[in-house]
Amino acid sequence: MVSLMPMACIAEDLTEVARAEAVIAAAGDHLALPPADLPPTALGCQLDDLRQRLEQRIALSPEPTDDSTATAELLISILRAQCELLDHDLSRRVRCLTEIRNALGELQGLSPREMIYAAPVVLSRQFGFARTMISTVRGSVWLPQHLYIEDEGADPYSRPFLEYVHGAHIQLADAPMETELIRKRCGAFVPSPKDDKRTFKELINVSGCCGYVAAPITVGGRAIGMLHADRPEPDGVVTMDHLDQLEAFAECLALAFESAVLEEKAAQQHVEVENLCANVDELLRRSTRPALWSVSGATPGQRHDARYRRDIPAVPALTVREREIMSYVATGATNGQIARCLVISEGTVKSHLKHIAKKLNTSSRAAAVAVYAGIATAVTGGSR
Repeated sequence: MVSLMPMACIAEDLTEVARAEAVIAAAGDHLALPPADLPPTALGCQLDDLRQRLEQRIALSPEPTDDSTATAELLISILRAQCELLDHDLSRRVRCLTEIRNALGELQGLSPREMIYAAPVVLSRQFGFARTMISTVRGSVWLPQHLYIEDEGADPYSRPFLEYVHGAHIQLADAPMETELIRKRCGAFVPSPKDDKRTFKELINVSGCCGYVAAPITVGGRAIGMLHADRPEPDGVVTMDHLDQLEAFAECLALAFESAVLEEKAAQQHVEVENLCANVDELLRRSTRPALWSVSGATPGQRHDARYRRDIPAVPALTVREREIMSYVATGATNGQIARCLVISEGTVKSHLKHIAKKLNTSSRAAAVAVYAGIATAVTGGSR
């Protein structure tokens, strides 16, 4: 007699995964299949395989029998289990999106540097990771920036872990797993880091890590950093679901970071423009003074010789070379271009520009050009 476990016999308080496993066991018993020990991640494939077998068995049955009725009931149970797993997966993804939205809300308005320190804390709080770390990548060097441990007192590895990553410079050549992550710009799921030859063993040993997930932070098609997260014993192991969450968060973090960098640059440029406008306003205010156009009682139409021109107020004395450099700066030339035109080093150009800035009392290249243009106009106007 073939045993039968219809869906009604499965306890209602079981989770979706447990119910699916119970249905699989019943279907396998009904089809006289050897028991399979598949991990939960393979439940979907296993259910689909059993569904096809049951459908085929019903199609080959010429007339309704007790066996075909049982087969049909199991097929219905399989379909219900598949729907439950799909609903469960959809709910999980919705929760993940909600968690990411909440995480981004906590990062909103932070500067790029503040975001680097806040991201691991937010990641741990929203997704339940016990330890999270954010790193930057410069060339072939992996630079851990901030390690967050949720409960340092309960983690015996917290002190050596924190001490190791503080100021650490890790060569990516010694960490093939992270090298591949950066090169391919895709996440890494490492359930057994001690046994995996690609992991950086020094960090694994000092952290006591028994499994971790990692994801790149990609900006402009280039991986500029990495996120690492784990859940050490006895909290639990990491799964592919954790990797999906981390990758999604890393992608959103990259966009938020890039936006913060642009906002910071825009703010700096806004300040520079305000300073430049203030300098221009000052020049225009000075240009209205009688002393600027009338030196020692002379009128604008009179010819001024060198004796009078040296009496023009607020005109710093630039050397011939400094005026030559400023004439190039006014055209928008870079230090390198100026150096090549004047056959001098870039260091010499920078040195001249520092002296010019001090003489003109300016703090930016644009302001120096504006002041220099005003001086040149004043001198030229005074010599007419």
